Amino acid sequence: MLTTITSQYDKRGYLASEVHRHWQGLRGHRFRPRAWMERIIAQEKQCQGETDQRLRARLDQWREDLKRRKVTRDEIAVDALALLREAAGRTLGLTPYPVQTMGAAILTQGAVAEMATGEGKTLVTAVAAAFLALGGHGAHVATANAYLARRDFEFASPFFDYLGLSAGCLPEKHDVAEKLRAYRADITYGVAYEFGFDYLRDQLVLLRRPEARRVDRLRHCLQGGLSGNSGLLQRGLAFAIIDEIDSVLIDEAASPLLLSEASGVGASGEGPILAALRMVRDLRPERDYWLDPKGRSLRLTEEGLARTHSSHAVPWRDLRRPWSDYVANALRAEWLFHRDAHYVVKEGAVVIVDEFTGRPHEERKWRDGLHQAVEAKEGLEIQPESETAASITRQRHFRRYPFLCGLTGTASEAAGEFWHFFKLPVLSVPPNQPCLRDTLPDRVFQTAEARDHAAVEDLLRRHQAGQPVLVGTRTIRASESFADLLKTRGIPHRLLTAKQDQEESAIVAGAGDAGAVVIATNMAGRGTHISLDHRSRQAGGLHVLGLERNDSIRIDRQLVGRGARQGQPGSTQFFLSGEDRLMEEAGEAPRRSLAKWGPDRNGELPGKAVGIFVAAQKAVELARYEMRLAMAENDRWMDRMRESLA
Repeated sequence: MLTTITSQYDKRGYLASEVHRHWQGLRGHRFRPRAWMERIIAQEKQCQGETDQRLRARLDQWREDLKRRKVTRDEIAVDALALLREAAGRTLGLTPYPVQTMGAAILTQGAVAEMATGEGKTLVTAVAAAFLALGGHGAHVATANAYLARRDFEFASPFFDYLGLSAGCLPEKHDVAEKLRAYRADITYGVAYEFGFDYLRDQLVLLRRPEARRVDRLRHCLQGGLSGNSGLLQRGLAFAIIDEIDSVLIDEAASPLLLSEASGVGASGEGPILAALRMVRDLRPERDYWLDPKGRSLRLTEEGLARTHSSHAVPWRDLRRPWSDYVANALRAEWLFHRDAHYVVKEGAVVIVDEFTGRPHEERKWRDGLHQAVEAKEGLEIQPESETAASITRQRHFRRYPFLCGLTGTASEAAGEFWHFFKLPVLSVPPNQPCLRDTLPDRVFQTAEARDHAAVEDLLRRHQAGQPVLVGTRTIRASESFADLLKTRGIPHRLLTAKQDQEESAIVAGAGDAGAVVIATNMAGRGTHISLDHRSRQAGGLHVLGLERNDSIRIDRQLVGRGARQGQPGSTQFFLSGEDRLMEEAGEAPRRSLAKWGPDRNGELPGKAVGIFVAAQKAVELARYEMRLAMAENDRWMDRMRESLA
């Protein structure tokens, strides 16, 4: 049955029932998704006998009434969603399931719909976007990556055309003409961060208008207001639907959107960067610097500081920042940032890899010379440094939308956070068919080597039985290492990393073939449907094998959700070790607790040791939450500044 998440205190201390009552008060009416769903389906039966011409005429009338404010969205919601449900069946051949109808209704009320992976969120989003766009203000549909944005746009285009709504998709590259066409459409699909970057670009246009006074520039910068459209990409912020909303607003919240411009520091500044890199390779840990892999930070000791500043190799005349900054960047590049884990090298360039998804982001650059230090480490041409021209947190950007909603398969754990930061309640939608997933208990090993050996043996047994296996890892390096183990055992497999970003959909789509083995970094291929053939079903369906637990239980659930969709059979199991990154990030206490357990001759620890990993994961999640809370407090300060200038 439908549930409102937060029926009890969640781990952040927010009370669900209180959240829901507060939300209902804000909405001004009692919203009951199941009752709405039943009314919409009943109303849709009346639409089935209508001609296409009659249906479009009703839509045109609603559009006119909304623009003239003769009706509100809530007043026409049931009738309009019923018509849209019928239109989807006529154009796409897919009449939304009752639970999909429920999900669309939740979105139209400004909430987060928690729908399990594989429940058809693409169709739900299209119906909700069409409804929100009826008023003529434009709806932005933000997705996790460019492939999903293009796929969902192409899927829904016939539906929008039938309704007389225009739709566009933001290009992967910054093509102004294409973006203008996409933003002028009633519905715009695009990657979440691209909407944010374009918002910043528009703010820079406003800021640099010659007629703007300094106080006006500051006010525009803090308020995010738009006046006029000359030179602007977006026509204002109205409605936003965020797919995988927890990934966009929570997992990636620590990475603010930074719009950079070349500073002109390029080849002429290579000398200090290369000199610092040569110097740090002669430094010794603990004597010259302290390294903290957990926090990805380091500091020079007094002895190290003296040694690096007394060297005759320091090119003092070429420095553009303090010499200690060059040294610190070189140390970070050398010891804290690893190829095929934190970045990849593509076509002679360093490309940052997202920590949570394993996806490359060519638009991102590390700041303050760090990116150039990594380029020097890899022996690449050192590119000009960039200066931050504008920045905004993802949280603050999406709070600028008057209407915000989203959907994901893993929102319940973050329900309190969604309410606290965005005033978004989370409503859970039941699956269309019962879930048949077999969740096996985690297995814990003393070392990563013992863990990987046991995982290979388990995988080999399933492969020989014809069961497809999807192996999820945290890093590209871990994927490639595990792939090497499979090679030595002669097990055929497909390896999906950030290096094959364009191929990921095809690779993941074939993961359900009988006996298939696919290794993927974290959530690569997210959003791609995995079909099972007859032999795969007979063998137990897709088995998801997780190597390591992630920093968040939600990301683990996303990985698990790759299998056992829509009533299909499937299973999942995680293999853990005391050398996992999660244990490093959680500190010394969990590792000491784990050391108390004695391994068997295969290096496996008792099942009770899993509790240590659960505690470690909660500790890391709490630390990440406190960081997001600090960012939100800073955003509130910015908002108070904006209001004082209004």
